[in-house]
Amino acid sequence: MLEVAGIGRDYRVDGGTHTAVDSLSFQVAEGELVCIVGPSGCGKTTLLRMCAGLLAPTRGRALVDGREVDGPPEGTAVVFQEYGRSLFPWMRVGANVELPLKRLGLTRGERRNRVAEALRLVDLEGKERVWPWQLSGGMQQRVAIARAVAFRPRLLLMDEPFAAVDAQTRADLEDLIRDLWSRLGITVVFITHDIDESVYLGQRVLVLSSPPTTLRAEIHVDLGPDRDQLETRSGPAFAKLRAAVWREIQAAKRGGE
Repeated sequence: MLEVAGIGRDYRVDGGTHTAVDSLSFQVAEGELVCIVGPSGCGKTTLLRMCAGLLAPTRGRALVDGREVDGPPEGTAVVFQEYGRSLFPWMRVGANVELPLKRLGLTRGERRNRVAEALRLVDLEGKERVWPWQLSGGMQQRVAIARAVAFRPRLLLMDEPFAAVDAQTRADLEDLIRDLWSRLGITVVFITHDIDESVYLGQRVLVLSSPPTTLRAEIHVDLGPDRDQLETRSGPAFAKLRAAVWREIQAAKRGGE
């Protein structure tokens, strides 16, 4: 579904060049849920924006379904961290979710049905007429997720979407993503800075190095499909995987091999 091949991105800084991402390569199979973690400032968001066609790489390329990404790929949706800035405050919840559907050539009735279905999937049924500012932060992020789901993407890219919510809301949203991923059969690439979240959500965890960023480690998460916030996180298998990811990130911070 997604192939990143030798991708890199340089920025001009004070008359020189800063390499944020350098020769990074990996693949994500169709239907996979892959989490990407790394030290702070390692270029996770830069990577996701290149995969989404929102930022051009300096070298290398990203491919979705075998086609080189040179703009937002068809069948791809993005959920950003800053839900407050991704929702339009002058539009009600239903209109926010409906907006990207207008480019699909659907009838008004079809769009309304998709909006209602998407809001039901994120437990916001009947909230079409509510303003975003009337909702909590977690509920606003559910609206952003509903907007992506209503588009019916095959590939969903998520950039630290739960970083700004409280711990209880975060746990609920994590379970929501796993439920949507399982129910809808979509491919998910989930950027996070939270080690526990990466292990709980992912089938694989890709650990990035410090800049100039490359792929440092790939850790397979064998926790089974049914996961529970209490039982899964308190088990020895989870602790072992968490420790493995933590060690890789600490080594990356030190610049060690």
